[in-house]
Amino acid sequence: MFVFFNKIFEKIISKRILYICILVIYNYTRRLSMINKTSSIEFKKYGSTYEEHMSIKDNNLICRKLNTSGRIISHMYCFSCPVYIELTEGIASILIGNSLDPDKLETFAIHHYLKIDANKYFNIIPLSQEIESYLITPANYNLRTEFLNPPYVYKPIISKLQIEEILGYYYVIKSPNYRFKGEAHKHYELTYVDHGSLDTTVEGTTYTLNSYDLMLYGPNQFHTQQITKNKSCSYLTVIFNMDIIDNDAILNRVFHCDNELHTIFNKFVKASSNSLPYSKTLMLCYLQEIIILLTQYDSSGETKHISTGSMQHFQDGLLQEILDYMNSMITEPLTIEEICHKFSISRSSLQTLFRNHLEISPKNYMVQIKLKKSKELIRENKYTISEIAFMLGFSSIHYFSRTFKQHFNLTPSEYAKKLYK
Repeated sequence: MFVFFNKIFEKIISKRILYICILVIYNYTRRLSMINKTSSIEFKKYGSTYEEHMSIKDNNLICRKLNTSGRIISHMYCFSCPVYIELTEGIASILIGNSLDPDKLETFAIHHYLKIDANKYFNIIPLSQEIESYLITPANYNLRTEFLNPPYVYKPIISKLQIEEILGYYYVIKSPNYRFKGEAHKHYELTYVDHGSLDTTVEGTTYTLNSYDLMLYGPNQFHTQQITKNKSCSYLTVIFNMDIIDNDAILNRVFHCDNELHTIFNKFVKASSNSLPYSKTLMLCYLQEIIILLTQYDSSGETKHISTGSMQHFQDGLLQEILDYMNSMITEPLTIEEICHKFSISRSSLQTLFRNHLEISPKNYMVQIKLKKSKELIRENKYTISEIAFMLGFSSIHYFSRTFKQHFNLTPSEYAKKLYK
């Protein structure tokens, strides 16, 4: 018996330790993907930094203004002795390496003044429109200027799409047999199905959108909508103007929203009813984030592979187990402590898991799924509002109504009246 419980205990402990270890490694590798500065330890193999201006006379040095050749670097400097670079105005990076091999060259954001070791290949990349930098060398030096083949091209971080304006956003609930004959306009239109099923025809092709599906209509695309199933359908419509380089990847297809997209939609809806400063600007930001994630939907690049690696697989599996359990206990007075005990995880680790993946606390997630379930029960029209509040474990009808209105901007009774308009 002791051996049996000992094995269980070891399994629990090892699972928790594995989670913590992978989390630490994952967070560290995420930090490594950021741009390094010259003050980082990674720059030490090329030189060092200093903070006070180099004394020219005391060290028998000469100083000249360093001319930069723009953001396309076609040649590199290499000195046979240590040299110094002092960036006095603007923002710039340094391209540097031990050889001219393009795959081994590295970039560092210039932070403080630089001492470059001998026999290093380097050049300066201006990031701001104007920079001023000075090269300080011994009076006697040997310089080689080598051509870089192919040239290094700096790729600035600029927006490739811009949501210019949201013209309208509507959350509607349509009854069975609803039919919209169709229209075409010069704007983008997004339809996100929250519950139910919606058929849409775009330029002669019919698509079906189920719960958590979305579709984008492009400018001048004729589209119709109808409900063919014997159930109501609730969905969000957003009409907006957008400047995007290529929209082929996001049109004429149905996207199914994962947890990340679903969370952003919730933020969009919340911001739409918020009176805080810049809340409407946040709506533009959330909508732009949604469009960006849709353009990356089919991505199989490095970032996609990292996100589906061992850490993500482990966290997704654990999170899904917890979510399934919470959904199965939706009518029970489940506590956070009970969840932690059930899955042998600390309260802080549980909070981190939810924040990293769902951007919400476990407690608030439980409230959300209870409210979502309440909408389903209201649609069924079998129970009173008081009965639904009791079934889902709310302490009172007043608390249920207040919480419902905070999330959906209308009371349960108002939602029921609106259901079959």
